[in-house]
Amino acid sequence: MTLPHEPMPMPIPIPPTLAEDGPYPCLRPFSEAVFACLPRADQRKWARLYIEALLRTPGKKSPRRMAESVSDSPTASQALHQFVNASPWDWLAARQGLLRWVEQAGPVTSWTLAPAFIPKRGDHSAGVHRRFDPALGRLSNCQFGVVTLATGAYGPLPVDWNLYIPRGWARARRSKARVPEEVGGPLWSQAAELLRRAPLWHPDAHAPVTAELSWLPDHDAFLAHLTRGERPFVVEVPCTTRVAPATAPAGRSSALTVRQLLVERPATAGEERHHLLSLPVVLPGPSAERVRLRLLARRRPDGSARAWLTNLVDRQLPELLPLMRRPRLAASVVSALNGGFGLQDFEGRSFPGWHHHTTLVSAAFAFSRTGGRVAVGGGGPRG
Repeated sequence: MTLPHEPMPMPIPIPPTLAEDGPYPCLRPFSEAVFACLPRADQRKWARLYIEALLRTPGKKSPRRMAESVSDSPTASQALHQFVNASPWDWLAARQGLLRWVEQAGPVTSWTLAPAFIPKRGDHSAGVHRRFDPALGRLSNCQFGVVTLATGAYGPLPVDWNLYIPRGWARARRSKARVPEEVGGPLWSQAAELLRRAPLWHPDAHAPVTAELSWLPDHDAFLAHLTRGERPFVVEVPCTTRVAPATAPAGRSSALTVRQLLVERPATAGEERHHLLSLPVVLPGPSAERVRLRLLARRRPDGSARAWLTNLVDRQLPELLPLMRRPRLAASVVSALNGGFGLQDFEGRSFPGWHHHTTLVSAAFAFSRTGGRVAVGGGGPRG
């Protein structure tokens, strides 16, 4: 997405002291493939250098420290900052380029939504608001991102992002942070927007959606959205989620929370054998929306439980188990993005800058996992 009102800055000069290839000989073809949509040669080169700097810079990824890792030019830091914050390039097109590159190794087998909690100081950065930080155990200023990870030959790789903009954000704040007018709505709808984009980029829209929804306060609305659609899904849900047995007559008030349902239903022989309860259920609502679902629940010795809902009611359990594990793998990827790839280190305040940075972070992570071993225009891993 490129904001139409942004001025077109002058091309950013490339200092001659910048390394041409550095220690990553496969990075040039990788970057050229992913960022082919960038219209100018200097933009494409800065994209490659930004990725290289993310890979090479230990610790905090500030523009100054990143620039020092790839250049001895005194202007490189300013140029990196300008490329991310001021240079107008379409981050959605670049993310499509990243997905196309990843797909050369094989098809996407699932899409996973995951949250990214990004602590911030002050209240001027795009989307900053007060939210409970599970890592700190208290309310904190933050940006809240949602990422789509595509799982294929190299495991889950981040390919698309949304930055949550709270409904309480005033027009003046949105203008200063360059947040487009059309961005907004409840958190579940901003998460769902990622799922609407994925099929437009991917030839097979039937790869299942996976997620763990405890981070989504309006997860009931999100579940209703998933159920109304035709895409397969396997999502872990809080035990406060309300469901009804599929055998209950339509219109009768038979909805229970998952926790209440587990209390009422004793363990069966099948559950004891597989450690999972499997039960046909529907979501509460009008009969027209009573799509048959499957509840899978794993009870713990302490009385707590984990629960999943899926519309893949005819799949065997061994087929579902890998999909049930995807959100935890995705969470480990987000942790790696925070710890080693500078996801939390973006120093700008603007909405476009945040999206540029997360796109480059995603590309750096994908390169680190694949080593650039997907042949451009070819058929999968090599070397």
